Amino acid sequence: MSAVATPMAAALVNPDDSRYRVFARLEIVATLRGLAEHRSFVTVYGGGAGFFVTAVLAVNPDFEEIVLDYGADKAVTERVLSSSELQFVTQLDHIRIQFEADYAEAVSYEGAPAFRIRMPEAITRLQRREFYRIRIPLGRPLPFVITPDPEAPDKTVTVRVVDLSCGGVALADCPPTFDPAVGHVLRGCRMTLPDLGTVTTDLRVVHVHVDETKAVRTMRFSGQFRNLPDPMMNLIQRYINRVEREALAKQ
Repeated sequence: MSAVATPMAAALVNPDDSRYRVFARLEIVATLRGLAEHRSFVTVYGGGAGFFVTAVLAVNPDFEEIVLDYGADKAVTERVLSSSELQFVTQLDHIRIQFEADYAEAVSYEGAPAFRIRMPEAITRLQRREFYRIRIPLGRPLPFVITPDPEAPDKTVTVRVVDLSCGGVALADCPPTFDPAVGHVLRGCRMTLPDLGTVTTDLRVVHVHVDETKAVRTMRFSGQFRNLPDPMMNLIQRYINRVEREALAKQ
């Protein structure tokens, strides 16, 4: 089986993920069959009833059903499956897959306990790759321009991008006069991607690391993009793809 879908609050459906919903039936069937072929672990959440781990055993579009393995703990499985709001979370080719069901029915599959759900009308394929970050080569630095005070747009701070994803960025080479605080939102940051264009975004500071063990105080911090438009997210994804191709070409 492939990587386990771990139980975490982040696994629950986020309204912001609606743009990643897939409604094409052929694509849904192909994705579900891929889960069966790879024997991917699937975590089933039943609201406040808990969760258990299963796997897709069969996909039968002619009967509008998906058959899944029964959980290892019968009592937990039955408690979760009694919920009227079931959510299924897994991964396929490093892309998180989510779908829902209103109910489940216990069945037998090849002589073993199993359960089936109705074929979902839609699935969510999180292709943002927010969990995948690329390191920016030192030989090709990527500047990140910050305006600490929106009322003084001419006073900017330029720092270096250490790593980048479609969800956020890690930054270094911060000047001593710049002291970001966790939770603070930096408005109107700019990052020019060579040959692609300029990304303008707000950045919420999520982590700050200060190193004072050396003669010179250094600071790095990371942030999460806020209100990033789809066209700019696409620019970042294109840049990530290009950096990956160049790195593979050197191997």
